[in-house]
Amino acid sequence: MQPKWPRISAFAGIIIAIFMILVSIYFTPHFIESHISPDGIIEKSETILIINGCRLLTAIIGILTLLVSIIRPNFFYSVTNVLAQRSLKERTEQITLKKSHFSNKVISLLCCIIILGCFLRFYGLDNQSLWNDELASQFKSNQTNLSEVINIGVRHDVHPPGYHILLYFVEKYIGDSESVLRLPSAISGALSIFIIFLLGVRLYSYKEGLIASMLIAVSWCPIFYSQEARSYSLLLLFSLLATYFWILLIKALDEESKLSCYSTVGYIIFSIILCYLHYFGLYLIGLQGLAALLFFILKRKKLIPIIFVYFIIVTFYVPWLPIFWEHLHKATIHITQPTTVTFIHYLKFLFNRSFVLVSIVLILFFLLFYVNLIIFIKLRKYRTTRALVLSADLFLLLWLVIPFAGVFIESILSVSVFTTRNLIISLPAAYLLLSRSITQFHFSSRKLATVSIVIACFLLFHLIYVMNYYSKAHKGQFREAVSYIVEKDRVYKDSLIIGWAWNKSFFDYYFQRNCSNRRVDILAGRENDISLLANAIRLKSPKYIWYVSGHRVPDIGFINFLNKELALVVQKQFVGAKVWLYKNKVFYEDI
Repeated sequence: MQPKWPRISAFAGIIIAIFMILVSIYFTPHFIESHISPDGIIEKSETILIINGCRLLTAIIGILTLLVSIIRPNFFYSVTNVLAQRSLKERTEQITLKKSHFSNKVISLLCCIIILGCFLRFYGLDNQSLWNDELASQFKSNQTNLSEVINIGVRHDVHPPGYHILLYFVEKYIGDSESVLRLPSAISGALSIFIIFLLGVRLYSYKEGLIASMLIAVSWCPIFYSQEARSYSLLLLFSLLATYFWILLIKALDEESKLSCYSTVGYIIFSIILCYLHYFGLYLIGLQGLAALLFFILKRKKLIPIIFVYFIIVTFYVPWLPIFWEHLHKATIHITQPTTVTFIHYLKFLFNRSFVLVSIVLILFFLLFYVNLIIFIKLRKYRTTRALVLSADLFLLLWLVIPFAGVFIESILSVSVFTTRNLIISLPAAYLLLSRSITQFHFSSRKLATVSIVIACFLLFHLIYVMNYYSKAHKGQFREAVSYIVEKDRVYKDSLIIGWAWNKSFFDYYFQRNCSNRRVDILAGRENDISLLANAIRLKSPKYIWYVSGHRVPDIGFINFLNKELALVVQKQFVGAKVWLYKNKVFYEDI
């Protein structure tokens, strides 16, 4: 029985209309207004005018869409049916084309995109201070030997050792400045631009590859983590590489009934690296292994090679399993449970933290899968379940949704492990789906280039002028706080330095970078640390007491004790850090 397409079309239009009206009523002011996100990134405050403008625009679009759906129920079907017919024709033509053949124009465009992406990643690499997590990376990697990196730096954390081992060699042979510590991330971010292009070509064509590479080159998320001394940029790169070779492996086994040496060795190497980089890398490889087993479960001859591949990966991971088991039982109390709007937060994380962009992306995704629904049901493109499973659109949808869903369910039922940055493993799926959503309109090459340039310019404008990415501090200013103390300490001599961070070395790193012989004397910030502070003041009898906090907020009782027992001289607020200078009341008469 054929579905009644006018009703389906009207229903699709009504869904879009309701979504846009909900955006105008609730989501736009809720998500656009300035707030501090769970990741600690301070977003730009949007004016009331912009908020009301967005609400009015989305409301108008929603009402118009609703009226069109009621007056002309067949409208969306008429449009999407044409798109479906063209999409089906294009996919048929692509089978006969050699995707590996690129014109000089394609290569030139790709080079321009990579150069732009490199500039955005390497420019201002040391503009921002290392913040708490980056300083933690520096401390864990700055050990005497690899054994200490594992036992002192990594074992008491909840991450595998791959990134810290890399950083250990960087610090040992290159240096430990901000730009050097962030260099591996910047290089990985630049390489990701090229690899997502290859993946887009493998799944679709060079058009989707170029648009996806453009998106990853100029979007906030991949740029931000390319300028951070953490493992996430490498996690993105090796997720792309492992997935690229996984696709080659699965297709080779499905079409030729044997493993390709090239794809097998590549997948094994990049999977092992990914597993040692981050536990979410291990999670992605586990999901790929499960998908491969399910896909070939009824074909034993093809199932055996898959089991062999994952047996090798597990074998190389066995040495880390005892520590992995320790980490598995550690609670992460600082991670809050996800909520019903968490997926929207996740999409915002991927698309410049802008709900307006997310709204546009969701509509394009909806349209893409509506077109696929027509291809699947009416045009009968996918005659078998296997053909549907191997389709690029479905694969990318599963890549985007399944990792999120698994983490969401785990976080609700057990200990919360949900953080948006960990799910950077699914970022390529979102960008490739958006690329495909754009190309499904089948613009001419000139129009498609124009649309892509407009999108790139908009993302760059949003990054530079709305988010103020290069001109505003958006990381905890440990460097600026310590520099302030070093500068003023020449005037306020005979001082005691009290710090409050997760490790005193976080401040000491910048004292050393400032060529100062001063260091944090004690860490204190809880109420039960008051006696420790009192004893230090009694023993050393300093004239001045510096108190500096970074990423951690001291207890109110502790601050009240300082204000009561000492005389406040000055206090200075920084992004994610604060400095107080007190005078010992023994010397109060000198003030």
